[in-house]
Amino acid sequence: MTDGAVRVTRTLKAGPGDVFAAWTDPDRLRRWLMPGPGTVAEAATDPVPGGSFRFAKLFPSGVDEVTGEYLVVDPPHRLVFTWRSPGTTGGRDSVVTVTLRPDGDGTEMTIIHERLPAESYQNGAQSAWTAVAGNLDAHLAERCRP
Repeated sequence: MTDGAVRVTRTLKAGPGDVFAAWTDPDRLRRWLMPGPGTVAEAATDPVPGGSFRFAKLFPSGVDEVTGEYLVVDPPHRLVFTWRSPGTTGGRDSVVTVTLRPDGDGTEMTIIHERLPAESYQNGAQSAWTAVAGNLDAHLAERCRP
């Protein structure tokens, strides 16, 4: 990892294909890609190398718009994308890598967010990605219920 990076690893109770789809389908992203109170009001994705994404997250304190470009799209193993958000990166581009590895009946997911500008952003990103990973786990578990 480079300076200004955070890492979150979590084992999820779903296969890599389902986890990958949850990261790339805008309707599914709206259900879990929120680190705290609020909602993802809009989500648009074009998950191909060079494609873009946009999320509008509504927090009690206001709107946070996240935009970026997919750099690597390797289903169902890896996604790499730029991440630009005033709340997370001060409006600068950072890079997020999501790696999915089969682990028994589930998937070990590792999220690495690099090029974060300051320790305060790193601390916030660590907390946010930890919460988001928990939300994704709950989303996947809900889909598996009969």
